Amino acid sequence: MPVSAWVLVQTEIGRARPVSEAAAAIKTEGVTVLASDTVTGPHDVILHLQAETLDAITVGFESQLEAIPGVEHTITCLTINP
Repeated sequence: MPVSAWVLVQTEIGRARPVSEAAAAIKTEGVTVLASDTVTGPHDVILHLQAETLDAITVGFESQLEAIPGVEHTITCLTINP
């Protein structure tokens, strides 16, 4: 069963757009970036992901995301459907 997640990203000041663009370009086996948006509020970028497994997100995708220059903090929220 596919896994859907939202990733909330805090960036360094002035880095939201480059981080959003770099995150959208991440290629991880089993993960598709459905949306990468810069936003206002306590977070600077919100990503919407679809993945084959939870591990594809937590191991593969997140390590690449956190390596992007300007990323300060991430929170991953899994979508729970009954």
